[in-house]
Amino acid sequence: MDAFGRLRTQLEKHDEHVVPGSWQRALQLHERFQERFGTELVSLAGGFKALFIGAEKAAHLPQLTSDALVSLTGPDGILPDASTHLIWTNQTLGNRYGLVRVLLNSLPEGAAPADADDLSASSRDLLNDVVIGLSSYLEPLVTSLSPRVWGTTATRAGGVLVILFGRSLAGRRELSADILSMSARTHPSPNLPQEDIDPLVFRDALKWWVSRLDLAFSHLTEPSNYEVDGEFSAPAALERLMTFEQVCRSVQVIASNEDSHARRLALFHVLDSMEGLNPKLTRDAATNLTKASAVLASLRASMPPSIQPVLLPRAESAVEALRQVQDGFFVKSRLRDGEILMPDSHGVETWTPLATAARGWLKVLRNSQHGFERGLTDQERALLALHNGHEPAHLPNLAWLALLNVLTHPELLRRLPRTARGQRRQGR
Repeated sequence: MDAFGRLRTQLEKHDEHVVPGSWQRALQLHERFQERFGTELVSLAGGFKALFIGAEKAAHLPQLTSDALVSLTGPDGILPDASTHLIWTNQTLGNRYGLVRVLLNSLPEGAAPADADDLSASSRDLLNDVVIGLSSYLEPLVTSLSPRVWGTTATRAGGVLVILFGRSLAGRRELSADILSMSARTHPSPNLPQEDIDPLVFRDALKWWVSRLDLAFSHLTEPSNYEVDGEFSAPAALERLMTFEQVCRSVQVIASNEDSHARRLALFHVLDSMEGLNPKLTRDAATNLTKASAVLASLRASMPPSIQPVLLPRAESAVEALRQVQDGFFVKSRLRDGEILMPDSHGVETWTPLATAARGWLKVLRNSQHGFERGLTDQERALLALHNGHEPAHLPNLAWLALLNVLTHPELLRRLPRTARGQRRQGR
């Protein structure tokens, strides 16, 4: 079987999920891409994605994909090192996700659901990305060098086609705007330092990422991780599956959004959510410069060196941005070597490490998203008064560092049995 033929054999069993009439809509969208953008990459990639998603039969996908790849890599192509890669989900993963959703329905002992009840619909659309394409879990990867991108995805039920460009490209045109975007708080994230990366490295990064996702899903769907009072807890499992997907989505929001406020909201959403994946992954730990630096060092030691130029630059920029938060404390009379004079939690003036003060300032910033109804403590007021309020542009990349840590160390997703009060049982 040729490589393109696998598109048919892996995805044709899911043809029933294609919405009738999608092919005509895809043709119209493809035509609009060509009219608007001509032979630019956004036309070639966007038009192909429309056709790939809209094809009513998987039997059409091999030829569609082959033609698209030739247009990119052929004599007149703009990306000679481009490649396509099919990532698919197996039935076991789908069954594990489906079982959790069905078991949300608690029935009296001995009772059975009525024939008319389709319990498989429970929370189905909240976890669609496992069935329809995996894009939430793969888009953060191809934007790992944001604001540059090195690939895109085309999703269908049962799998996703990843198109790698063979190099990183500018993710946005200069001065590309519409009327609505003029209302955004737009502060584009600066480009990361660029280096020449061998096209094969991008393929290796994709293989590594998918292998880590495979382990992450294995842990996330392992029933023994959700033992509460000796029984499987479907609500606990669903909460965690949703948390992981939403963390990935928020990381992607940061990578693809120029609105600095949206990026900040997504950052704190990720840092607040990580504790739901592992109690040790707290927001305080993520904003502690020493601990964040240790996480980065662990990534360097654990990740294959060849793919680090693709995956680590944003993580490195995040740690540097966390250090730069300290530079915002500007009252010279209260500064000395690595410390600042400010109230402690009891209101007593104390020399405090700048890294600790920076972490406290970020906590105040995070709390502002939830309101200050209880009022500010003396310490919180001082943090706001003594800092100039500047947020380093790469600070939201702390969310990328957090996700990368989990995928590099998927064993963080293991859990101990619990009681109904949330306490871990001993001896396991």
